[in-house]
Amino acid sequence: MSSMSFGSPRRGATLPLTVIVLALMAVGLAITYSRISTERVINSDIQAQQGAFAVAQSGLNRYLSTLNAKPPAAGPWPITVNYNDLPQGTAQVVMQQLRDSTTTLLPALYVITSRGRYTAARRYNSRIPSADRTVATYAIWQPAPFDLNGAFTSLNGTAYNGNSAHISGIDHCAAGASNIPGLAVPNGDVSNFTQPSVIDGTPDDAASNLGTPGTGGTAKNSVQMDWAGILAGTAFPADYVYPTWPTSTQFNGWPVTRVNGDLTMPSSGNGILIVTGNMTWNGTPLKTWNGIILVGGAITANGAANVFGAVVTGLNVKTGGTPAISDLGNGTKTYQYDSCALSRALGHIGSMQRLRNAWTDTWSSY
Repeated sequence: MSSMSFGSPRRGATLPLTVIVLALMAVGLAITYSRISTERVINSDIQAQQGAFAVAQSGLNRYLSTLNAKPPAAGPWPITVNYNDLPQGTAQVVMQQLRDSTTTLLPALYVITSRGRYTAARRYNSRIPSADRTVATYAIWQPAPFDLNGAFTSLNGTAYNGNSAHISGIDHCAAGASNIPGLAVPNGDVSNFTQPSVIDGTPDDAASNLGTPGTGGTAKNSVQMDWAGILAGTAFPADYVYPTWPTSTQFNGWPVTRVNGDLTMPSSGNGILIVTGNMTWNGTPLKTWNGIILVGGAITANGAANVFGAVVTGLNVKTGGTPAISDLGNGTKTYQYDSCALSRALGHIGSMQRLRNAWTDTWSSY
C-alpha cells in the first residue's frame, strides 16, 4: 500500500509577501515623513512672514514716535536709521522727503519705508536667509496748533502815540483764507491809542475784546497757550538760546529762538521768537520779523519795525505776573497777520502724521 502526500507544491510564498508589505509600509512612512516635513516648513515660513511683518511695522512705529521736530529741509536725504534691538529681529527705516512745506500752506510730504528682518524663525536649511518684509507709508508734517486772537495780542494792554503804524489783521499772505482782528486786548481798550484808525481787520478801527484784565481776570484764558510749558522748555523747545543768535542762513530754517530775560532786538529774523522778560525794539536800522513773537512782559518799540505773522505780549499774566503795558511808541511800523509766515514758523513745531489710505505692504522675500 503506497503513502500519499497532501502538502502544497509551492514553497516560500510568505517571505515575498512580507517584503512587499514592509516596502509598502516604508513608502507610506516616507510619504508621511515628507508630508510632515513639508507642513513644518510651510508653518515655519508663515511664522517667519508674520514675524518679519511685525518687526517691520515695529520699526516704522518706533521711528515715527521719535520724530519730535521737523527734519531739516536741506537734508541730507534719505535719512536711514537701523534698529538692532527690536524683539526677534532688526529693522532698517528710510525716510525720503518728497516736498518741503511751501508758502502756499502745503505741508511737507515724506515717504517712510521700514524693512524688517525676522531672525528668530527656525530654519531647516542653512542656505535659506532670514525672512524680511517691507512696509511703507506716506506722511506729512503737521504744524502745531496755535490759538490766535489778533495780529497783535496783548494781555497787559497796548499804547500807541503816533499815527503812522499799521496794525492789521488783513492777511498778508496771498493764499490766506480770511482776516482776523488787528489788535486784541483786555476789554477791547484802545484808550491809550491816539489814533485807533491805525487798526485794520475785523473789527476795523477797533480792538477785539479778550475779557477782563489781570491775573484774576478772564482775558488770560482767552489766549489758549501753555506759557508755563514754554517757560519750562517742554512746549516749543528752542533751537537757539540767546546770547546765541542765529545767522541769516540759520534763520532760513525758521527756528525757535529763546531769550531768558529781557532782549533788545538785535536784527531781522524768521521763525518763533520767545522772550520771557521785556523786549525793546529800536527802529534803526529797520528790522523785520517773519513768524511769531511771544513776550512774557511788555514790548517797547521806538521807530520803525515790521512784523509779518503774529505778536503776543504780557504772557506772564498767565503765570501770575503783572507786566507793564506794551508801548509801540512813535514811528512807522507794521504789525500784520500773515498766515503763510505762521505756517512756516509753526511748521518747525508739530508732529509727523500718516496719510490715510497711504500705507502699503510688500510681499515677503527670502
